[in-house]
Amino acid sequence: MTASHQPSGRLAVILGLSVVAGLAPACGQDAHSPSAPPGGPPALVVSMSLAEDERDAVRALLDTFTRETGTAVVLTSIGTADLPERLRVDARAGRPTLDLFAQDNLGLRVLVDEGLVEPLDDVPVPAEVPPAMRPPPVDGHRYFLPFRPNVQVTYANRARLQAAGVDAPRTVAELRTVARRLRDAGRGLGRVTLPLAQGAPATVTLCEWIVGFGGNPLVLNDTGSVGALEFLQGLWRDGLLARESLLARYDTQVDFLTGETAWLAPNWPFTSGVLVDQDLLERFLVYEGWRGPVRAAHVIGGDVLGVPRGVAGARKTQALALARFLMSRDTQRRLVEQNAWPSIRTDAYGEIPAARRETFAAVQRALADGWYRPNVAYWAAVDEALNEAVRRIVVGGAPARPVLDGLARPELAFHVGRARGPGSPRAVPRLRGLAGARAGGPRDRRRRARRAAGCRGSAEGPGPRARPSPHVTGHPAASG
Repeated sequence: MTASHQPSGRLAVILGLSVVAGLAPACGQDAHSPSAPPGGPPALVVSMSLAEDERDAVRALLDTFTRETGTAVVLTSIGTADLPERLRVDARAGRPTLDLFAQDNLGLRVLVDEGLVEPLDDVPVPAEVPPAMRPPPVDGHRYFLPFRPNVQVTYANRARLQAAGVDAPRTVAELRTVARRLRDAGRGLGRVTLPLAQGAPATVTLCEWIVGFGGNPLVLNDTGSVGALEFLQGLWRDGLLARESLLARYDTQVDFLTGETAWLAPNWPFTSGVLVDQDLLERFLVYEGWRGPVRAAHVIGGDVLGVPRGVAGARKTQALALARFLMSRDTQRRLVEQNAWPSIRTDAYGEIPAARRETFAAVQRALADGWYRPNVAYWAAVDEALNEAVRRIVVGGAPARPVLDGLARPELAFHVGRARGPGSPRAVPRLRGLAGARAGGPRDRRRRARRAAGCRGSAEGPGPRARPSPHVTGHPAASG
């Protein structure tokens, strides 16, 4: 979750906002939020996780909404991990304290399963929002509306590619050829860094590759999944990927690009803002990346809008009016121009600074081939399985098919994970060999591996020098 973030200490701000929201006796009200106009309706309370230098543009938009409608808006910030509990407390009390929220698109299933959100089937989504930008329905109903997407693009060092006599790769077959030429030009060292750091980075990367090969990450041992893992294993075995790929995530990828450890690397588009600030962006070609043999697939991160359970009557009408305002062309255009956020709409890319036009063009092309990660109750088990596949197959060299057969239980993905209605009990499947965060398990090994590698930050979150989260999953510690 995440938008093109700027490099100004945002991670600490986002973490701080979550703590403040959790400690606040009411809603962690934004001191700059307007009061309700005299005689007007009560102020709406809206939760969004925003970085410090993103807040001014959002406040200005909410002020515009207030002037146009007479409804004041209080802006608060409740973290992705904390929002479900806040909604549970409100539901038990029968008094919602939020009217609208923006939530990470991988934190949605629990809200539906526990009946914490209102269905929004009757709320129209603008025609200018392409299907790939629309949150998929849950159990046949729409509960969420598009707001703030994010997607990875690829950065290619123009001079290094030219010196190697290659163009930026557009398919995985071309990637293998280009990676070989870059390795040969780079004194035998791999110069492509794929985000394979433990946790969300490896999961996002493998999802894109598996879907690009026609596979399903929830099945994991289908033909596409096997083909994707075998292809990645070959790249690693032949030294075509930099070993730093195992530490590659949203913050370290920027360092690898600027330090020329990597000459070709996918990353979130906030990278362009970092490179602009360092007067380095023109050195890089920014494009949507490569496609698999079946399709191009780019994981869509970011936030979607929802209405808490119990918001009704005039307050629901006002909350939905604000949601429509946030999806409107003018609002999305201002967020593109002022916050450098990718947009849900195809008609919102207007006055983009010249230096970032290439980035936004790449973002639009990538979003056109976007893929939402399924909101299933057992995603944590899928995440662990994908990371285990990187360790054992890509790096360890084990045969892909038997390892994936041992990790996957495809029947659970299609049957056990089906919803039985809001609030109903659910079985949570456990993929074979992955019992979760037990001592000596994958997460424990992940912490030890990161400490041994000297990577900035632990498995639980980036270190003090890390750049802000690009809203891959909304929670900074889980970012890619």
